[in-house]
Amino acid sequence: MRNSQSYRWVVALTAGAITATSFISLTSFSVATPFIAQTTGMRTELVNTIGVDAFSIALFVAFLMGSGGFFDTKIKLGVFIAQASLIIPQFLIPTLLSPWLLALLRFSQGLVIMMLALFSIQLTGWFKPTERALSLSFTMGAIPLGGAIGGISSSYFLKFGWQNMYYINGLFMLLGNVIYFGFSKTSKSFEEKVITSKAKVKVNIWTKKITWMMGFLPMPVAWSLFSMGGFLPTFGYHLGYKPSQIGTLMLTWGIAGGISCFVGAIIGDSLAKRKSSNQEIFHARLVVMLIANVLVGAGALLMLCLGSRSFGWLIVGAIINTFSQILAPNYWASLSNIFPPALIGVGAFALGLLSNIPSAVGPLISSWMINQTGWNGFFVVMIALAIVGILLGLFITHIDVLDKEEA
Repeated sequence: MRNSQSYRWVVALTAGAITATSFISLTSFSVATPFIAQTTGMRTELVNTIGVDAFSIALFVAFLMGSGGFFDTKIKLGVFIAQASLIIPQFLIPTLLSPWLLALLRFSQGLVIMMLALFSIQLTGWFKPTERALSLSFTMGAIPLGGAIGGISSSYFLKFGWQNMYYINGLFMLLGNVIYFGFSKTSKSFEEKVITSKAKVKVNIWTKKITWMMGFLPMPVAWSLFSMGGFLPTFGYHLGYKPSQIGTLMLTWGIAGGISCFVGAIIGDSLAKRKSSNQEIFHARLVVMLIANVLVGAGALLMLCLGSRSFGWLIVGAIINTFSQILAPNYWASLSNIFPPALIGVGAFALGLLSNIPSAVGPLISSWMINQTGWNGFFVVMIALAIVGILLGLFITHIDVLDKEEA
């Protein structure tokens, strides 16, 4: 079965399953923040700042761990390390005694994001270039969907106490590991191809223009994702909407984001099937990425101008904005078209490092902008970044990929 065409979808589904259980459980902190503050004697604002900032910085640092190509043929070891950094703190946080320990444990949990690069490498070995976006959509879609489901489940389990809620969510994480490590395999033929290619290809990707340009291209989407996820509820309350409406808003935002990954993957793969070379397939996926940046700006503009008029308009703006996640599966699927096999691993972690800069600085700058300029500044920055992303995407169309051979 493991050599059959159907097994590759098992690999894609197990990657999605472990990602979903990870992000379902990661909602524990946001739900438990006020109760952690009561237990430890810290202010709620301090707990939130420490937890969010430490986690956000780790999202950036995580991609340094594989930047040397160590995990290229050790995918499952990388996933094990990422999961250990996530699960161990999940069971230790309920026993925390100090702000420093909270910061350390939340930083550790943020390292789980390296799985995005690892799965993009693993699935490259199982899927054709014209199918890779759809294979990755299970992983990419699991992030917003997991967050949406986790918000509901964590709130329900909170009735057992915040510590027990953490432990229960930790069991979900363990279940995801059983599914992934029990059923997922790496492609041995692809690993051999990587090893053979490394003996021939000696290129420093940091000297290549496309590495830097592609690293910066998804920044508007990443900025929007991390900023909206944290500040959209606050904006809704600012407009005068009720808690029940805010719950509906965030659930809709998460579900729409998950659906958008599948929609973007289907469109990207459909466009790619009409092409033959790596350059052509990359340009086909770049069209979807450009549309994603348009959606960032359009959604932000709609929420800013019409969000106060009715809750319906706010929902529509949020859906348009979160649909910018059509970029994610196409972005990670394009790695195998940009880089030769020897550089896919290094390229995945390099682009992950650059593209996740907004995860570290976005929420901090967004918070500062709201305090200094109000919500107008928050949305204007997002619209400006979207315009920059569109211009950058148009510029990238004139840059050659490093692997120009037939896909």
